[in-house]
This record gives sequence, structure tokens and C-alpha cells, in this order.
Amino acid sequence: MAAEARFWILPFCLVGGACAWSWYWYIRSIIFYYKNGFDFSEDFGPSFSEFPDDERFTAKPKEKFLIALPVFVIVTTVNLIPITLALLGIIKPTHN
Repeated sequence: MAAEARFWILPFCLVGGACAWSWYWYIRSIIFYYKNGFDFSEDFGPSFSEFPDDERFTAKPKEKFLIALPVFVIVTTVNLIPITLALLGIIKPTHN
């Protein structure tokens, strides 16, 4: 294994795990709300909260489904793409 590739293994595992976790919960949320007729009165999935002890800062079910989870999926996927390409050797990081 090349010395450059060894550097990318830890970020790949960390970002890849977060990416898989975000996709898992987003797909489960789609299935859950589809079966419930997109009734957002029942909360499902992980809690997205800036302050866990204060309900004012916790994402509501509709906000979580339409905003928080898709943004989290997009951000983790976009971060994983260059790491994967660097591991595959398709892009080469430049070192001065």
C-alpha cells in the first residue's frame, strides 16, 4: 500500500461510517413516513438537537425529514467522494 493511501484510510472509515449512518436513517425515514401517509405528527429516527435538554432547539419531524437528513446525506456523501477517489488513485493530492 502506498504511503499516500495510508493517510486516507482513517478519514475514509470515519466519513464512510457517517455517510452510511445518514443514508440508513434517511431511507428508513422515507419508508416509515410513506407507510404512515407522510403524517409528521409522529417523530421517527435520531434526534437532531443543538441543546438536547431544550425542546425549542430540537428539529421537528417535518424539518428533520425535509431539511436535516437530506443535508446530512449530501454533506457526508460529498465529503466521501474525494476521499474515495484519492484511495483509488484517480486523484492525486498535491504536496509541496
